[in-house]
Amino acid sequence: MAVAIAYASALDAREWTAFRALFGANVTIDYSAIGSLKADVSSDEWTARCRLLEAFGATAHRLSNLQASVEGKQAEVAAIVDAAHFIRDGEDELMGNLIGRYRFRLQRGERWSIVGVTLSVAGYPAGRAAFDRVFALARTRFAQGASA
Repeated sequence: MAVAIAYASALDAREWTAFRALFGANVTIDYSAIGSLKADVSSDEWTARCRLLEAFGATAHRLSNLQASVEGKQAEVAAIVDAAHFIRDGEDELMGNLIGRYRFRLQRGERWSIVGVTLSVAGYPAGRAAFDRVFALARTRFAQGASA
């Protein structure tokens, strides 16, 4: 369960070295529930993609109802996630949030490493349009920062 908490904490703190250290060389990502990536990618690529969160003023990925199952060198951790993303647009502070479930697949070597992450969505408390709007704004700002 500590790995799931470390995942959410590193995202919110923008601690990319600590975030990357949670994975082996590659990871299977399924964020298709929010119209994002569903693929096997290098962990470096996944870390780089998550840096989009730098465009937000703040994020809060709160986990609850954690459950873990271990079978030998394989484990799965499931958690409810309440993920809030805040960004300013002129005078307005916007929030896009979702409530859903993370499912982490772990493999044990010298340590437990994340080999898969799936995000499913239960709902969007502020509405899907608000969620999509803040992410579109963040993508634009991140691209502008990356090209500057």
